[in-house]
Amino acid sequence: MNHLFTQTMARAPDDPVNARLGALLEAFMNRVAHPRGRALAFLTRSSVTVDQAILVDHALTRPGSTPTSLAATMNLSLPSISQMIERLARLGMLRRTEDPADRRRKTIAATPKARRFLRELQAVRSQEFSAGAAALSPATQQRLVAALERALAELDPDPSAGAPR
Repeated sequence: MNHLFTQTMARAPDDPVNARLGALLEAFMNRVAHPRGRALAFLTRSSVTVDQAILVDHALTRPGSTPTSLAATMNLSLPSISQMIERLARLGMLRRTEDPADRRRKTIAATPKARRFLRELQAVRSQEFSAGAAALSPATQQRLVAALERALAELDPDPSAGAPR
């Protein structure tokens, strides 16, 4: 789950092009995904909230994270993160491990169940976006694909960054 709008606005909030891009991305996402509700239905069936799914993704993509680092990354309180970690550990998605050098320090790791969950969520979201964008003409779809590929390459030069996990 990439927070493109947040990252973009943080760089240049007063830039009118940047503000327009943010508004257009939000409007596009609202039109192609949210009305169908498939991703939210998947989360509900999985007993996972949006914030919890983001936390699982962060735990997977940031190995060795601690509750404190995850709280800072997500801009949430440590008690909130701790409660989410506890809930996700009970669901079998996260594992807490004590640091052998400092038993007070806990690292958080995603489990194989979390990896499967994120793959399934990504598939549901991709299908939802594809279905929402199906009304676009083939030419517009091709231009959008090319623009998004260029944008993702500029945001993260790692070619595997946009690839499914």
